[in-house]
Amino acid sequence: MPEPLYEAWEHDDYVHRSVVMPAGLAERLAAEAERRDISVSDLLIEYAEAGLRASGPGA
Repeated sequence: MPEPLYEAWEHDDYVHRSVVMPAGLAERLAAEAERRDISVSDLLIEYAEAGLRASGPGA
């Protein structure tokens, strides 16, 4: 399935872009974010930073 075209834009501190993912994963992320009382965006940032740290420098 080709990825749909989405408009993306950048700001000094962030990039706005739509992300396509399986519905089940989106629901699990939303539930975890709600449980922790944070936004899904903040949860994804935490997961991305942790994944990048785990992969090591230059990976």
